[in-house]
Amino acid sequence: MNKDTRRNFGVGITIFVAIVCLVSTLVLLSHLNKEGIVFAQSDSNASKFKAIRDQYLQSWENFGFQSIFDTYVVGGTNRGYGVYEEHVSNLSSVSNASSVPSVSNASSVPSVSNASSVPSVSNMSNVSSANTFAPGETMYLYVEPVGFTHSPSSNESANTRYTIDIAADIIISAPNGTELASIIDLPVIKVASHQKNTELSLLLTLTQIKPFPIGDYNIKYVVKDKPSGRTFDITKEITITK
Repeated sequence: MNKDTRRNFGVGITIFVAIVCLVSTLVLLSHLNKEGIVFAQSDSNASKFKAIRDQYLQSWENFGFQSIFDTYVVGGTNRGYGVYEEHVSNLSSVSNASSVPSVSNASSVPSVSNASSVPSVSNMSNVSSANTFAPGETMYLYVEPVGFTHSPSSNESANTRYTIDIAADIIISAPNGTELASIIDLPVIKVASHQKNTELSLLLTLTQIKPFPIGDYNIKYVVKDKPSGRTFDITKEITITK
């Protein structure tokens, strides 16, 4: 191979490498977003995800409005769906109650009805430490509901949003069923989203503005899906003790 041939061969390789680099650069740029981050996302995968989600949302209507999980949690630890610290108490002694608790809620001024007296109550050995509270301690019930309604609405830009609107009643009773106090139609959450959100957590707060007398109580939470009128109940047996 003479000198001219080697020179021409070298030029050919250089041009070929330059073309390969240019094509690679164009492919890379086609996958960059505004911040310059490379995504290996395909329209096909996005379509598959949407199809699976649409099937799930179709089944959502058949779930029924209900709680799939609920527990008392430590105040201030609820940071979102599944993010909380469960309430645990080492208090154990329980005595009889003799008067009516004053009941309110931290987030609103509820309607409260009181009975004239509290009947004598006995110890409840099956009440867990998670459901045992000190006099004056605020109770935070964390709830994961399913089957709630997504109410569609459109704004001036014709963008559809889906509203979730949930309220609750809280009814406090003695173990024998005698109602002691109630909070009616307490707003819990009302939010409008561009998506039909399904991972939702509720926090139902019951504040002892005046400490409850020591004893055992049943707390009934009636959770309401306001758009549909559907409800579900959660009943917790709690103990107030020192």
